[in-house]
Amino acid sequence: MPLVTVDQPRISGPGSPSEPSSGRRAGEPGTDARSRAARGHTTKRTLVVLSHAFERAFAEPATEGAADAGEARGLLLAQFQRREHLEVELARYGALAAAGHVVVVGAAGPLPELPPGVHGVTIDDGDARTSWWLVLAVRGPYASLLEARDEHDLVPGEMTLEASRAFAAQWTVDRRTVLGRARAELARLAGDVAPRVLVDAMAVVDASDARPVSAGEARLAVTTDVLVDALDAGERRAARLRLDLEQAEARAEQDQLTGLRNRHFLERYLGNTDRPADLVTLLVDIDDLKVVNDTYGHKAGDAVISAVGAILRQRIRPGDIVVRWGGDEFLVLAPVRGSEPAVTFAERLAGIVASGHPDPPWEHLPLSVSVGVCTTRQTRLPLERLDAALRNVKRTGKGHAALAPGPQLDRGIDLAG
Repeated sequence: MPLVTVDQPRISGPGSPSEPSSGRRAGEPGTDARSRAARGHTTKRTLVVLSHAFERAFAEPATEGAADAGEARGLLLAQFQRREHLEVELARYGALAAAGHVVVVGAAGPLPELPPGVHGVTIDDGDARTSWWLVLAVRGPYASLLEARDEHDLVPGEMTLEASRAFAAQWTVDRRTVLGRARAELARLAGDVAPRVLVDAMAVVDASDARPVSAGEARLAVTTDVLVDALDAGERRAARLRLDLEQAEARAEQDQLTGLRNRHFLERYLGNTDRPADLVTLLVDIDDLKVVNDTYGHKAGDAVISAVGAILRQRIRPGDIVVRWGGDEFLVLAPVRGSEPAVTFAERLAGIVASGHPDPPWEHLPLSVSVGVCTTRQTRLPLERLDAALRNVKRTGKGHAALAPGPQLDRGIDLAG
C-alpha cells in the first residue's frame, strides 16, 4: 500500500472514534510532509507483531544517559477490544509501569485486576471504541502509533481464526503526528483517569514536543513507515501462499469426480499415529459398471459412480473415512464403536445404495454394490482378504456383503442415522 497523508480520526461522539477524516483538532499538527502514515487492511497477527515491536522500541532508551536527556519516563496508551486481549499483555505493561512509565490501558467490559501503576479505563459495550485497537507510545524522541478498526471479517490463509481477523489499520512513527494524537486521546480520557495521571502523561508529551525534529528523524520516520508497510505486505503474501498451498494439498487428495478423498489422502491417513487402531474396513464395489459403460457410455457410468459416492458420504458417521479407491471401488474406514456386527452394517449400507438413483437423465439406472468387510487392528489395508470377500459376494448374487476370511475383532459398528 502506498504511503498517504495521515488523516486524524474524528471523535464522532463522546470518546468514540469513527472513520478517519481530513479534519484537524485545535492544537494538532497539520498534515505536512512529516505527518505521513501507512494505512491499509491487515490481520490480527500483523497487528500483534507491530505492537510488540513498537513497545519494545519504547522500552529501551534510544541513547546512553537517557535520564539526563529527559527520556527516562514515557507514556503508553493501549486500548483493546476485549478483556481477554488485555490480560495477555498485562505482565509486560506492569513491568513498564514499575520502570516509571505512565501506562493507561482500556478494554470493553469489566477490567481484570491491574498491576500496580497501570491505570485502567473501562469501555462500555455499546461504545464504538469496542471495535478499535490502539497502541500509542511516547518517550523522548521516540513516538509510535498503531490503530485499527475491526472489520468483522477474516483474511484467508492464516493458521488460526484469531490470527486471521481483518482490520483497517494505520501506523506511523512520525513524532509530530503521534504527539497530536496523544493530546487528543488524553483530552478524551479527562473524565476517566485521575488528574495526576493526566498531568504526568501530558508532561511526557510536552517534553517530547519540546525537542526539535531533525531532518534525519523525519526521514527515518518515513523510512520506518515504508519498512513496516513492507512487513505487512509480506505477511499478507505469506498468508496467500499458505492458502494456495492448503488448497493445492486438498485438491491433490480429492477425487475430482466424486469429491471424495483419494489414495493420496489414504496413504497419509494410514501413516497417522493418531488415527484409531481398530477399524472396520469396507471394500465397496459397484456391480455391473462395465455393462453400464458399454451400454450407455461413460457419462452414464460417471453418474452411477457419483451417485454411489454421494450416498456413502451422506450415510457415514463423523470420523469415518470414504475414499474412492479405483474406477468402480470405494473404501470405507470406520473406527470400531457400536454394537451392530460389521457385516450387518455393510448389508444395510448396500441396501441404502440400492434404494438410490443417479441424477437425471440416468435416474432409470439401478444402483447396486457388493461389499467386502474386515474388522482389523493392523496398519496396512487387508486388501487380499477384502478381495476374497468380494469374490464370494459376486458368486452368490451381488448386491450384498460378505465377511473377509480370517480373524476378526469381536466388536461392531452402528450406521449413522
